[in-house]
Amino acid sequence: MSKTVRIGIVGAGFSAHFHLASYRKIRGPSFEVVGIAGRDRSKAEALAAQYGVARVLDDADALIADPDIDVVDLCVPNHLHVPLIMKAAAQGKHIICEKPLGGFFGPEGAPADWSAQDFPRQAMFDGVVEQLNAVGKAVRAAGVTFCYAENWVYAPPIAKLNRLMAASGSTILRIEGEESHSGSHADYSRQWRQAGGGSLLRLCVHPIGGALHVKYEEGRRRNGRPIRPVSVTCQVARLTDIPSFQTEEPKHIATGWKDVEDFAAILIDFEDGSVAQLTSTDTRLGGIRNFLSAYGSRAVATANINPNTACQAYTPDGAYFESEYIVEKTETKAGWSFPAPDEDMITGYPAELEDFVMAIAEGRAPKSDLMMAQDVLLLVYAGYLSAAERRTVDIRPFLQT
Repeated sequence: MSKTVRIGIVGAGFSAHFHLASYRKIRGPSFEVVGIAGRDRSKAEALAAQYGVARVLDDADALIADPDIDVVDLCVPNHLHVPLIMKAAAQGKHIICEKPLGGFFGPEGAPADWSAQDFPRQAMFDGVVEQLNAVGKAVRAAGVTFCYAENWVYAPPIAKLNRLMAASGSTILRIEGEESHSGSHADYSRQWRQAGGGSLLRLCVHPIGGALHVKYEEGRRRNGRPIRPVSVTCQVARLTDIPSFQTEEPKHIATGWKDVEDFAAILIDFEDGSVAQLTSTDTRLGGIRNFLSAYGSRAVATANINPNTACQAYTPDGAYFESEYIVEKTETKAGWSFPAPDEDMITGYPAELEDFVMAIAEGRAPKSDLMMAQDVLLLVYAGYLSAAERRTVDIRPFLQT
């Protein structure tokens, strides 16, 4: 690989935009975003012009095959992750993959309107296990660096929480966390065929990733190896189906979920006997709620990613703040709010991409790696199986090593 890490981005939507914005904030080894490919070429061209990317390629295949690109940054819908990972690995490209790693999007040959409503969760789980095995084999055979874009691992509040647990020498007994807001406005999120699941997959992957990271790091401090998860108990629901809510007008919470859940609560057991209690929902008013708490034997710490009180503001009329960004997913700018001074920084995006670029340049694994990606996806689909069969699911036979 050249001394300059050369990155190509696949996708020209929301994820590609904030990746490009965050690349601008990186300080570290020499790198360059040299190309972008998107399904909508006009959007790709507009994004390239906005961020000074020199080349727009015809499609993902052309970008992956380009010899002048070292790293493929996948900012595409969930169902495209694994097919593009496999192509990138076959071409010897390093990989940055947005969350989640993959998922189950219907049986082979399923029509676009396939529904997951009555589809067996055991078959979904088995399919995901097979997928994880294939990805692991392909990445290891290619000898490339795999970077899993879980920003919570790099969020400054969680980094501080980790340091406090380390400084106190705490045994982390319990972790609590949540990602919730009033619902995605993307049409794809309402159907399993495109999204691969509901709030458990779209939202809870973040606190799951954060909790895993905290336990991995505790294990490495204690005995040189991560503390891994061993079992899952989960409950999911579609709260917007409650009859009294359905008759309410106006509605301030996203509706129209077809065959996916809008609420999930998951309990993860770790091999040392500790637990994580994590929640996600698309039914929370008041803006996004992202937090992780660690209850240790010598200290307690809470990482408030959103909202936090670094800046507080009040206005009687939201129109007064019309031209100024406040914070992700808030329904109104009126009243008291918590404007984000630098939302990208506090949520960890620049630090995440900086670690990825440095890891690739230095030939090492990033903090958020393939093991993290595989463990998170395994836990999510074990969670769906647990919720469907109302039992605890042992994941130890399926953990990747």
